[in-house]
Amino acid sequence: MLRRIFWQTLVTIAISVMVATSAFAQSTPNTQVLVVDLDRVFTETVYGQRLQSDFREAERALGNDFNRIAGELIAEEKQLRDLRPETQPDEFREMAEAFDAKSTKLRLEQSERRNKLNQDLQLARENLLRQLGPIFSQLMQESGASILIQKDDQRMIVFPQADITQSAIALIDQRLGDGIATPEN
Repeated sequence: MLRRIFWQTLVTIAISVMVATSAFAQSTPNTQVLVVDLDRVFTETVYGQRLQSDFREAERALGNDFNRIAGELIAEEKQLRDLRPETQPDEFREMAEAFDAKSTKLRLEQSERRNKLNQDLQLARENLLRQLGPIFSQLMQESGASILIQKDDQRMIVFPQADITQSAIALIDQRLGDGIATPEN
């Protein structure tokens, strides 16, 4: 019930804003607000797709390495279990502790590599975002807009002409391509 009232209120506000904006626009300078969906920019531009592809490839290599290491540890653990009946308790304890230390170290190294990979992806996304400033500025100037906001809520009511995401994607692809040839990389 509350959700329905919320949406009815939101639609009423949107219609009021449309009417008011139309009347206001006739008497004041253009202060158009544009919206861009950065998630789409990161997933639909050639540059963003290359970043994602590179990340998936590095993640796959990391996963393959993890599987290889896990297989080696399983084999080593089996050998250790097989040695247990014929090994002195103190000697076996030392071997088990060494194995435990080795496996813990390898797990930590893998975790650090995964964290580094995620940090690298975040830095690459931030680098792309820095390069988008001039492109967004151009799109704002071309449309006479003075405000650009990020669309991050699917419930946000946006008039299609205010959403420049597709234009931004096309211009980013034209200017930055896959990002390999840009001097900022």
